[in-house]
Amino acid sequence: MSHKPITKKIEIMKKQLLHLPLLLVAFAVLTLSSCRKENSNDDSVSGEDQSSVSSSLNSATDDAANAVGGIQSLSGKTEGLINICGATIDSTNKANGVIVVTFNGNDCSNRVSRSGSITATLENYAGGTRWKDAGAVLQLTFDNVKVTNNITGAYHTLNGTHTLTNVTGGLAWRIVDGLDVGTVTHRHQATNFTLTFADGSVRTWSVDRLRTFTNDGSVRTVSVSSDHSENGVANVDAWGTNRKGDSFENAIVSPITVTSANASCSANWFNKPATGEFTHHVSNRSLDILFGVDANGTPVASGICPFGYKITFTRAGQTKTKINSYWF
Repeated sequence: MSHKPITKKIEIMKKQLLHLPLLLVAFAVLTLSSCRKENSNDDSVSGEDQSSVSSSLNSATDDAANAVGGIQSLSGKTEGLINICGATIDSTNKANGVIVVTFNGNDCSNRVSRSGSITATLENYAGGTRWKDAGAVLQLTFDNVKVTNNITGAYHTLNGTHTLTNVTGGLAWRIVDGLDVGTVTHRHQATNFTLTFADGSVRTWSVDRLRTFTNDGSVRTVSVSSDHSENGVANVDAWGTNRKGDSFENAIVSPITVTSANASCSANWFNKPATGEFTHHVSNRSLDILFGVDANGTPVASGICPFGYKITFTRAGQTKTKINSYWF
């Protein structure tokens, strides 16, 4: 019996998983660069960096989790047909709960290329823990993972140790592909991992975010949120020092969510966040993006394909807004 139809479904699933975080980069590059034209000393570069790094981390941790989730002895479920675009999976040490994902080309969108590797270690594997179990933890060691934006040429390199906790149990790739019904939530945490930017700047950042994958049998959703507080700011998913040496906090004010309920978006529902808001804080300045609005900047009702997103830039008591359309 041929496995081609299954493989095709997995590839579609992978693109859906990866599109949400990649959108944050696209939006940031388009909208923050327009803010830069109006403000010679703004924080657009800081915002672009944060969005780009967030995207890289979401995609890379998804890839590692899906690779583990597709190996029966590690996942605890039926073997999957996981194919990571632009990467190879070395499972020769899976008997010890360890695999290595090595990046060597473009991701599924062809907008980003990657090199370097991630070593994924399933904690307490010898004690019987499997990735499908609630509370299972993957230790992810980033070794010179270089991520290059093929459109702009900008790049950064990631090093350090991250943890991905399967809060609810279950396998995210099966939820998004429609094979399982239910909810899977991952918590991604890291303290003081290292970032090297193209200009040679080296900084340490931290993250604490939740990614939730849901399938109720008819509607699938993927969302990004946070319940972490940092420096008096709530719902912070990333914090650290930007390239200019200023401290920042990135807060997800409300979960950024894509949903197949937006039937009017057709097959591109995963390209167009229906709800969500994040704010990038630097000192007394902020930049806010509200997703899922109409052409007037008003949030749309559930089930209606949104026009785009609204940007609000605040600095020294002055506020400017702009509404951009989704272009995917």
